Amino acid sequence: MDTYPERTLEIVAEGSTPDLILAAAGRLFTAKGFHGTSTREIALAVGIRQPSLFHHFPSKTAIAQYLLEYDRLRSPFLMGRMELEGERPAVRIYQSLRGEAVVITTSRYELQGLYLTEVLQEPDFVFWKTEYDRALASVRALMITGVESGDFIEHDAALATQLFDAMLTRVIRWNKNREHDAAPDAIATLLLRAVLRNPDTVAEIRQAADRALAKL
Repeated sequence: MDTYPERTLEIVAEGSTPDLILAAAGRLFTAKGFHGTSTREIALAVGIRQPSLFHHFPSKTAIAQYLLEYDRLRSPFLMGRMELEGERPAVRIYQSLRGEAVVITTSRYELQGLYLTEVLQEPDFVFWKTEYDRALASVRALMITGVESGDFIEHDAALATQLFDAMLTRVIRWNKNREHDAAPDAIATLLLRAVLRNPDTVAEIRQAADRALAKL
C-alpha cells in the first residue's frame, strides 16, 4: 500500500506537467468518479502520452493520494492542530471554521471527487480517512467544552460537528464551480451563530480571533 506518511510530499510547481496532471485528475474525479476515470483519460486531458504520466505518478491511486496529502498539509484542521490554543472555545471554533474555508477556497485542485464519495473508505486511503475522522473528533470535543463553558447552547455536539462538516463540504462544491464568492469570515460567522448562546457576540469573537492570530 503506497501512502505518504513515511515521506515528505514534494509540492509541484504551478503550471508544471505534474501540476497539470493533478488538476486534470481532480476535475475528472469530480465529473466521472475516481473509479470511472482512467490514467489514459487524465493524460489525454493534459495533452501528454500515458507513459509520460507514469513518469510523474506511478498510478491513479498515487495521484489521488497526492491530492489528499496536498490538502492535508494545507489544513491545520486535518494536521491535528485546532488553532489558537488557550483561547475560549467559541474563538477556536470560529478560527478553525474560517481557516478551513480559506484552505478550501484557495485550493489549486478539485477535491470533491474524493471527499464527497466513498473513496476514503478504501484501504489505499485509510491514512487520510483516519486523519479526517480524528479531526472531526477534535471539533466535537471542543464543542462539548464550549457547552460546558457557556459559549454554546446545549446541543448534540456530534450532530453539530456533522452539520459543520456538511456545510464545509458544500463549500468544496462552490469552489469547484465558483458559484459563490462567500468570504471565509462570512462562512465561519454563519456556522458559529447556529450554536452560540449569544449570537450578538459573534463580532467580538471574530475580533478576538484576529487579535490572537496577530500575536502568532
